[in-house]
Amino acid sequence: MNKTKKIMRKRVGAMALALAMSCWLPGMALAEENSDSVQAEGTKAVAAEQQSNQEQEQASEQKSETKAGNNPAVADTVTQFGNVPIAEVEVKADKDKKKLTIGQQENAEGVKDYVITHSYAGSKSDVENKDLPQSIASVGQKVMQEQHVTTIDQALSNIAGVAMGLDSLDYWHTSGRYAVRGFGSGFYAPFYVNGLSDTDSVMSRWTGNLDRIEVLKGPASVLYGSSSPGGLFNFVTKKPLPYESFTIGTDVRSWSGRSMDIDMSIPLTKDKKWLSRTIIQNANYGDYRWGDSRSKRFDGSFIVQGQPKENLTYTFEGSYHHHTGSDPSDIGFLPATGTIYSPHGLIPYKANYTYYRDFKYIGRGIQARVDYKVNDIWTIHSAFSYSNRSSYYDRIMGNRTVDLTTLTQKVSWTEKLALSHTKAWDTNANGKFKAWGVNHDLTLGYTWSNNAWHSAWSKGCSRYGDISLFDPVYPIPYVGYSYYYPNWTVEKRFGSYISDVVELSPKVKLALGGSITRRELSTAINPNTLGRSSRLGLTYEASPGTTWFIGRSTYYQPLSPSDNEIGQIFYFKPESGDQVEGGVKVDMGNKASITLSTYRISRKNLVYTIPDTDPKIYAQIGQETSKGIELDSTYVIRPGWNLLLAYSNCNARIDKDDYYVSGSRLQNIPVNTLKLWSTYEVQDGRWKGWGFGGGVTHVGKMPLSYNNSKGWLDDYTTVDGLIYYKTEKCRYSLNIYNLTNKKYWMYGNSSYAKAGDPRSFILRAEWTFR
Repeated sequence: MNKTKKIMRKRVGAMALALAMSCWLPGMALAEENSDSVQAEGTKAVAAEQQSNQEQEQASEQKSETKAGNNPAVADTVTQFGNVPIAEVEVKADKDKKKLTIGQQENAEGVKDYVITHSYAGSKSDVENKDLPQSIASVGQKVMQEQHVTTIDQALSNIAGVAMGLDSLDYWHTSGRYAVRGFGSGFYAPFYVNGLSDTDSVMSRWTGNLDRIEVLKGPASVLYGSSSPGGLFNFVTKKPLPYESFTIGTDVRSWSGRSMDIDMSIPLTKDKKWLSRTIIQNANYGDYRWGDSRSKRFDGSFIVQGQPKENLTYTFEGSYHHHTGSDPSDIGFLPATGTIYSPHGLIPYKANYTYYRDFKYIGRGIQARVDYKVNDIWTIHSAFSYSNRSSYYDRIMGNRTVDLTTLTQKVSWTEKLALSHTKAWDTNANGKFKAWGVNHDLTLGYTWSNNAWHSAWSKGCSRYGDISLFDPVYPIPYVGYSYYYPNWTVEKRFGSYISDVVELSPKVKLALGGSITRRELSTAINPNTLGRSSRLGLTYEASPGTTWFIGRSTYYQPLSPSDNEIGQIFYFKPESGDQVEGGVKVDMGNKASITLSTYRISRKNLVYTIPDTDPKIYAQIGQETSKGIELDSTYVIRPGWNLLLAYSNCNARIDKDDYYVSGSRLQNIPVNTLKLWSTYEVQDGRWKGWGFGGGVTHVGKMPLSYNNSKGWLDDYTTVDGLIYYKTEKCRYSLNIYNLTNKKYWMYGNSSYAKAGDPRSFILRAEWTFR
């Protein structure tokens, strides 16, 4: 009863907050408009003259519309059979349709402030986020620059409902390492680059060439084929600047880390119809833990955009990543005994029991895109990408089982090579027209992808020696086993989709869509599976800038077979489920973008490895459900003062299962998370160009196992700070993370815990030449 009351109080509180925002924010916008009324008086005469001219133009257009066949953009058709009318459709072009452009635009969102109101992930067109019955959150350039994020993990902390799950993103797993709204991505990572599937290059975790990161929350199958229920990540790369610009940057950081980078935008023709941009970074990062765990990184990207005609644009881009030294996501895992379990504090916080003898990751990616505006109604988009990666390591690692008598743990050795490549293609047509008396924003498309991965070989030995917990000396390994895998695993997906936003009235819009996806897997006995997904929802603009929404979306995810150590193969039913979501969105142009939502996601036929089984046994958990409340908000309080606030309350549980206890919370999913970040930059006077700010990150407690019998990981709060100075030609900044030097555990389970970073800093300088 107490839990039920708490949940009801949270929901009632969320609704009260939504009602308050629907009343307060439009009123505040109106007040801002009134404050500008004095300046507006002088433009009334001009506005009246413009309105008169528009009325005359409209009158002339109406006259021309009466002439049949004179205007190809306007047509009335009546199809008859035996003098019986079958259908009457009026199609009308949207004359305000945006023109095709190239390069980063002057008013690009997320560059000068935090507010982003559009996304590609939500509709594959230019539909505003507020007109879609689903939550979409984005992190833009300005936030990433201020926080000086160097990995995707850090950037995603600014979005409500995104958690690390069981691990951070690494160089090895095609499975998604993030959980959205309580659910991970299962076997495949929902990573897209500019709308195309690409896990290989995303594994680099490089953010230097990113314009923004979009997260579509909930099932995304209606536009992307089979996908995970929690959400989808779309990484949008930076576009060329429309003028010549060279920026050189360097930074030094804690633990002897350093990096240098260059960002060059060069118009290739005098008329600026062809633009280019090159971004290169070379870094050498250290770590506070024991041993030599440095990470050396080279990352680069190149993009060319062209617009030979007003209605035609081309985009070509490529990326290259070469990392050596060690995998930073794979070090710092400490045994649970002696850290989060008794005896607490036995193992030093900066201990490290992973030793890389050798490591190398190489990732490559290319993309090509064509956008063609056929007429005032239809625009066609077609894009293709290819990416590949190779990951190799020679690693000695503790097995995370502590012998409390000898204060040692056993180690294992593994040498391994993994390869993968991805090809993806997506073509769609977007039409904006009026039919059957209502306006439509229709997208029709076809998508195809080919994912192949191959663990070429591995060798090593397990439990071949012991190391001290306090002074580890790694014994020389010997070959205990060798495996060679001659065959590639290839998965092909084919899908067609349709999505339409129908304007039933100026305030009410209906969003509906569906998709059919076919999948072929090379290793399955019955490789072909077919799935269907849908999305249906309504939006209602209660007042200018305030829109209520409700929607339902479904997903379908084929599951690949799994085998164990003795070659036993397990086959599974497809995973399926749905999300029901509702809430309110506040869009005040470049002033604010706020989404408050409540959701419920259901999953069926999930696959997990049964613990403590040798050989491994896989089973499908019956059903899981995630319910929660989320708030994603960005707000320009006043010129130069920006605010980001992200809050999530997530209740992800097992509903029905034959192995785990029903009602148990899902492992490593925090109950509450909060991110607050705000900065202020002086706009004029002697202090012009100076900026300062900071933020607070809070991660609530989380269970360590699916049956919750292993206890909970404590919550933690960290505080970060920033101060900078900039002019048109230079920028100097100092970021300090974890100001209070808080010691905390990021995530873990019954075997290990991952320690968070102590206090650290980044001092950066950059110079721009134009």
